[in-house]
Amino acid sequence: MATAPEELINIATRHQVYLERLKTGEANKVGDFLKKIDQSVTARLANRDLTEFSRDRLNQLLISVQSDMAILAQEFTDTVAAQSIDLADYESGFEVRSLGQVAAADFVVPTAASLQFAVFNNPLTILGADNGKMLKPFVKGLTQRTLDRVSGAISAGYYEGQTTNQILQAVRGTRANQFTDGVLFQMNNAAKTITRTALQHAAVQSREQVWQNNADIVKAVKWVSTLDSRTSPQCRTLDGQQFPIDKGPRPPIHPNCRSTIVAVLDDRFSFLREGATRSARGPNGKVVSVPADQTYYGWLKKQPAAFQDTAIGKKRGALLRRGGLTSEKFTKLQLGKNFEPITLEEMQKLEPVAFEKAGLD
Repeated sequence: MATAPEELINIATRHQVYLERLKTGEANKVGDFLKKIDQSVTARLANRDLTEFSRDRLNQLLISVQSDMAILAQEFTDTVAAQSIDLADYESGFEVRSLGQVAAADFVVPTAASLQFAVFNNPLTILGADNGKMLKPFVKGLTQRTLDRVSGAISAGYYEGQTTNQILQAVRGTRANQFTDGVLFQMNNAAKTITRTALQHAAVQSREQVWQNNADIVKAVKWVSTLDSRTSPQCRTLDGQQFPIDKGPRPPIHPNCRSTIVAVLDDRFSFLREGATRSARGPNGKVVSVPADQTYYGWLKKQPAAFQDTAIGKKRGALLRRGGLTSEKFTKLQLGKNFEPITLEEMQKLEPVAFEKAGLD
């Protein structure tokens, strides 16, 4: 029978794969949302020649379009919110069952009300302008900013003297470019990102409610990042770090974040036993098992130089290989106090000797 740490980490790793598939499936449902945008814009512009519009008439049209977009933004927000609550309900049950497999204890299950409150009222820790926002304002604000591109395309087309068909092309894109040059394509990507990020937030908040309800057993949380070349600078550095169950950063720390967190149990449950493993995807694309306590940079340091350069860039790769820094020291150099990535110039001020050794001075 698998030891407790191996069991928990393997469960979390496998479940994150399932969660990524679910997030992608839900994100791919944005087609109806985009269709409504297209229909709304077409209805507003049909049989109208904007080249004959006065500025006042254009402004009235833009107000109507923006009103339509605000309604659609609210609809999309409500849809994502409903998806988030459904996922949170499932995730809490899954987490209780997972913990029950490794610890002989009676775990307290969060109420539906507490899950909903956590999902909607605990802020996201996404770096940048959206840091600290609650879920609904995050979704609605980002959606509205994206939808503003529609009225922007209409306004730009008017001042450039474009025909109505040309403006519609700017919104929809052109067949010659497989519609990737239109506003709708940009909105498709944005809507998918919003959906994935919101669902990740819901999943993490749900698990945290389980842990907080069982704080006599769960003593901390451990950040677990995906071990491959696509992992973000923030997640590479946070991998393996432990935080209190009520403090510290949480996934998603950036849009489309794939990291997760797992419970660190009280010592009597022997959470980190020898022999625990986790999955990694190396340069050949194959998934292999590595020690569960190995951090991202500890793992990356053992990979070929070309793979290192692909993952973190040539200069950081050279510093990792030739700078004489341990993986732990290298990890600490990657983020600032607020978990924001620091530049190579900032790193050089902190470790000038390492840069000299690596031939980067």
